[in-house]
Amino acid sequence: MTASLRRSLMAAGLTVAAVVVSVTVGAPGSAPLAAGLLGSPSRAPDTTDGTEADWAEQQLQSMTLDEKIAQLFVVRIDGEFQNANAPSYRETATLVEEFGAGGLIFGPGAPMTQIAMANDLQAKAERPLLVAQDTEWGVGMRIDEATSFPPAMAIGATRDASHAYRVGYATAREARALGVHQLYAPVADVNNNPKNPIINVRSFGASSSLVGTMASAFTRGAQRGGTLATVKHFPGHGDTDVDSHINLPILRFDRGRLDSLELAPFRQTFDAGVQSVMTGHLALPEIAADSVPATLSRPLTHGLLRAELGFDGLVVTDALNMQAVTRTFGVGETAVRVLEAGADLVLMSTNPHAAHQAVRRAVTHGRIDTTEINDSVRRLLAKKQDLGLHETRAVSLDTTRHRVAQRSHEVLSRTVARESLTLLANADSLLPLTPPEQYDALAVTLSDSEYPGTGDTFVDRLREQPAIESLDTRRLDPRSDSTDVKDHLADASDHDIVIVPSFLRVQAWSGSIGLSDRHHDFLEDLAGTDTPVAFVAFGNPYAPTDLAPTPDAILTAYGSGDASQRAAAQALGGGTGTPGRLPVTIPGVAERGDGLGLAPVSPREGFPESVGMEGPRLARLDTLLRSAMLDEAFPGGAVAVGRGPALAKLDAFGYRTYEETTPVQTGTQYDLASLTKVVATTTAVMKLYEADSLALDAPVARYLPAFAQNGKEAVTVRQLLAHSSGLKSYLGPSERGPTRAALLDTLMAQPLTYTPGTQSTYSGLNAITLMRIVETVSDRSFDAFCRTHIFEPLGMDQTGFYDASAIRDWVAPTTDTAGTRRHGSVHDPMARDMGGVSGNAGLFSTAEDLARFGYMLTHEGRIDGRQFLEPETIRTFTAQTDVPGSTRALGWDTKSPEGYSSAGDEFSASSFGHTGYTGTSFWVDPAEDLFFVLLTNRVYPDDTADQITQVRPRAANVVHRALKGPPRPLLPGPAPRQ
Repeated sequence: MTASLRRSLMAAGLTVAAVVVSVTVGAPGSAPLAAGLLGSPSRAPDTTDGTEADWAEQQLQSMTLDEKIAQLFVVRIDGEFQNANAPSYRETATLVEEFGAGGLIFGPGAPMTQIAMANDLQAKAERPLLVAQDTEWGVGMRIDEATSFPPAMAIGATRDASHAYRVGYATAREARALGVHQLYAPVADVNNNPKNPIINVRSFGASSSLVGTMASAFTRGAQRGGTLATVKHFPGHGDTDVDSHINLPILRFDRGRLDSLELAPFRQTFDAGVQSVMTGHLALPEIAADSVPATLSRPLTHGLLRAELGFDGLVVTDALNMQAVTRTFGVGETAVRVLEAGADLVLMSTNPHAAHQAVRRAVTHGRIDTTEINDSVRRLLAKKQDLGLHETRAVSLDTTRHRVAQRSHEVLSRTVARESLTLLANADSLLPLTPPEQYDALAVTLSDSEYPGTGDTFVDRLREQPAIESLDTRRLDPRSDSTDVKDHLADASDHDIVIVPSFLRVQAWSGSIGLSDRHHDFLEDLAGTDTPVAFVAFGNPYAPTDLAPTPDAILTAYGSGDASQRAAAQALGGGTGTPGRLPVTIPGVAERGDGLGLAPVSPREGFPESVGMEGPRLARLDTLLRSAMLDEAFPGGAVAVGRGPALAKLDAFGYRTYEETTPVQTGTQYDLASLTKVVATTTAVMKLYEADSLALDAPVARYLPAFAQNGKEAVTVRQLLAHSSGLKSYLGPSERGPTRAALLDTLMAQPLTYTPGTQSTYSGLNAITLMRIVETVSDRSFDAFCRTHIFEPLGMDQTGFYDASAIRDWVAPTTDTAGTRRHGSVHDPMARDMGGVSGNAGLFSTAEDLARFGYMLTHEGRIDGRQFLEPETIRTFTAQTDVPGSTRALGWDTKSPEGYSSAGDEFSASSFGHTGYTGTSFWVDPAEDLFFVLLTNRVYPDDTADQITQVRPRAANVVHRALKGPPRPLLPGPAPRQ
């Protein structure tokens, strides 16, 4: 079909140009391509049915020699916006429409622009284009807004081949949604040369076994996802210190060395069914008997790759605009030698027309056999047929919008980034930086780029770490001079710690990678000061080579993208661990396999999918709460949902008041009301219980002799906690007296209203009595005890009691029953008469702080690497008591087995929690490592709104129904398979 006829048919609506790409690629778990793509790479077209299956052969037979030669050329175009009549776009369109190029490679661009151009150029092409792209660390390597993954070496550091598989799969799915069919990935080079300026983190590591395992897994994932994987750079670009973009690397290895190291990963990918190989611009004179690059060498491409190793898939050259080739041969001779060597695809010739003419002459004169041209074209057409391009070549924009940058892909990227982190030094256990210690920190970013935003994500996330009291920032980049170095060294003495992130990225055409002399000297001088130094290597892991002295802590992240920067900052603050193992050897620093494995010790923010929760389901919580606000249940609020190691949701909504002047933030303080009973009072009792300073079954009168009045001498501490003490619920205004002391005297003199232990009656008097026990036993005021023994150790620096007389505008307001608006003055009347510090109410806190409290409870009492409460203590206080008819635990409540529960229907029977009158609630489900915090000021602007009783259980149900399996990442694609 001619291009003009195709355009006529498209205008008449007779071609299928907008079929959703999933028809071609297939859904997860299904066979995404024609069977041939998953089989042997040497599969010939099946012609048994005589129709569709022999499309490739029919096309081959109908083509002229000129058309066949043109099919073997892959031309480049950027995916950035270009006017349809721009010279650059017209040039590419002409190469496709008139010249007849068979392939296209996209450079940098944007998603919608690339797919629009891909569809347009496919429509112009006589035969479908095979579209390729460099995607070593995801489509985001070239396309803005698409997913970027940490580089191959980061995956190697995880030692988890399933990550390589899933990265390959996710990359393929995004690529197909952008009109790309061939991935120029994975890299199978073994990076055993620390001075390699062009491979570095692009390699999975320095072990041929590791590289082969990871490259094979990536290959299977990429081809499962519907693309051709292209393993590169044959026969191995790892052991050189020359950038082939600039000059020709000459590898003086014999065949024994090549077989044992460089070729092993390629063999593994061949066994995995890789569909394509990219040859590298590398000379191996000991094997080929000349210094011709492998891309142009028949002994290496045809002799070694095809004849000896048996590869019969597509062979594509590395880019032919690189100086390793252009320094020696002209455009025409290069193209001729490429095809003579045994390659199928001529990538990025600097002059396709001249190259075509040279190849045509070579065929005419017998230098290139026509059979070899036919074989190459047949391979190419067969792959296009396997990909379904003979039926559908366009991709719908809707597919692009739904598949590119999926949440699950970003979850995978962050998972790999976290699991790759490798700690190589940690003198005096400098890391992690956790509360209760607080640090005035200095961050000095070392960058090989003048771009001022380098490292911003790392610095921003570092500021969020609870132990970072303050963070000053400095930068050393190519513009910096000796004065900057001197000033930054002087600044170090004013800080508790200096954190130095280095950003050294692999850059083609640069010829080098590593710390500049100025940066190197700065680091050595800094490490020689008295201030502790933590060095974080983003990009080049070899950065700390030859440093003397070395930094106190060295963390390697491999990647320099947002996922790696976020993970490294979280690791410094204890939010993620350092499970990675070094995949290379760093001279003088660490050996391959090294890594100090630190466990995560504090909560980190993450996607719901990172802990086995479905984000769209959890997002229904937003809908529910905003609907409640419209119903005037409360003007706003904050939530925290934690599971396992992460906060799946930490969010704020609405405003502090209905006047809508100040939005609620996750750090907005709320009056917790009766959550005081569990966060402060019960926890204080737990601490004294663990210190053997308090016995649960001891009579209260042992600690408070005045409590023995009116028959209460046998009431125990346990009965106070279980609300089975016999005390009434509350003291009215006339009973409380004019002072705190008078109120306490009244409380001590209270008679019993029922026989202790026979029933449970919820009572604020129990909590105040417990508060007085804490004060008496500790010989400290209640607020001081809680601050010193609970809030400061837990890093809850926005939690505490306020004097009842002051106004604090930053607190979400409440309104008491008398209509008085209260800003930071406790809402509860009895607590207010206690001066604001009471065991029943009076505590103010934030969703952020309560998230730390929840993390501690769901991690058996541990946080920040410290044991705050013993696991058995938590189990003792949160187990339901044996009081008849009661759901109460000790201090805490448990979920009602039937009827109404503020925990809803889904929280398990082992759940425990509490609510507060002002509109607060806190529930923990230990069976699911889950906690849910809801803070509102439903008692504003008055004390009448009661919709919170319906909102609480519905919100709890939304949270729990978002669970999907255990608290581990929900990753994309079908399960890896061999």
